[in-house]
Amino acid sequence: MNSDVEPPQKKKKKTPFSSLPEEIVVSCLARISNSHYPKLSLVSKSFCSLISSFDLYIARFHLERTEKVLHVCLQLPDRCLPSWFSLWIKPDQTLKIDYMDKDDNNRSCNTKLVPVPSSYSPREPSTFLRKVGLKEYAILGQHRSSTTLHNHLEMKVRNEGVKNEWRKAPSMRVAREKALTVAGVLNEKIYVMGGCKAEETENWAEVFDTKTQTWEALPDPGAELRFSLLKSMRMIEGKVYVENSEKKRYVYDPKEGRWDVAATALVHDQRIMCYIDVCWYLYDSVTKCCLWYDITRKERGMVKGLEAFNRNCRGGGVRVITLANYREKLLILWDEFEKPGGQCQNKNIWCAVINLERRNDDDDDEVWGTVEWASVVLTVPSSYVFLRYEVNSV
Repeated sequence: MNSDVEPPQKKKKKTPFSSLPEEIVVSCLARISNSHYPKLSLVSKSFCSLISSFDLYIARFHLERTEKVLHVCLQLPDRCLPSWFSLWIKPDQTLKIDYMDKDDNNRSCNTKLVPVPSSYSPREPSTFLRKVGLKEYAILGQHRSSTTLHNHLEMKVRNEGVKNEWRKAPSMRVAREKALTVAGVLNEKIYVMGGCKAEETENWAEVFDTKTQTWEALPDPGAELRFSLLKSMRMIEGKVYVENSEKKRYVYDPKEGRWDVAATALVHDQRIMCYIDVCWYLYDSVTKCCLWYDITRKERGMVKGLEAFNRNCRGGGVRVITLANYREKLLILWDEFEKPGGQCQNKNIWCAVINLERRNDDDDDEVWGTVEWASVVLTVPSSYVFLRYEVNSV
């Protein structure tokens, strides 16, 4: 036999899964918790592409397999643009309360704030994806071009249940930057605010009527809100609540067509709050404890059962950043210097998730909290700035 003759190469066999139609693969991936996606993205380039695709996002949405994920937006000193991170929790792990163990070597690494995009979190959080009436609406950032750093938003629409038929919806009245815009739905109308020039008095806030398919400008909320960074938008009891990075809350009443500063019964500290069920939850920076206020029964009190957590947050250099409604649990972010003394160049961002339980007796109501887990999720330069958070369904 001639040794110069190369043996015929064996054809690579496709695995049964990769030979399936893409639509079926997407449907299978959509049924898996997104905490497994980092490993699945390493299977092949096609898997990686599908996991980062909008099609998978839509499939999870239709199958009702979406999961609430925390996204935070930070301004880091070495970057021009804001950076997004998402909370990733390692699957099938027993999570710990790491502040109970002062030995840093014993801390778990099962929870992280991971960069977006990455294999852990391939897509930036979509500003908006909702069913409104018989249509679905998505507000997405356009891809940045080589000539601009902006990531402007556009809205797409399709009839409910019609696959791959997204079309461009009527354009907003002004261009908006994705990382700086908030949006929400109230009474089949889509409200969009911020993300444009602060001097834009006429169209800084606008509303899209899904019945008439038209945009309409809202009244000017005033320079104080326009010149601030927006943190969140919530719809509560028929009104639109907007919070800025200074933790101040504004409310727009669609019936009266006017803005006001949001009132709250917890007047001694309005800065760090979130809304869960029918209660506002607040971290009191004076007493260093969590409080609650029931808006329906007009009752209030301290969240009980968090003595160890409160002691930890009373330590020197500890700063509570924000509270969030995370899967109907109370999520708290705080930071402290990586090393004691305050001279360190880095800070650790901590995260805790707290289960809440309402207890009733003859005299009054009580809210009890149980810390589910707490750990360091990210280390950043001490000069970083926390801009905002979102809890999105992905």
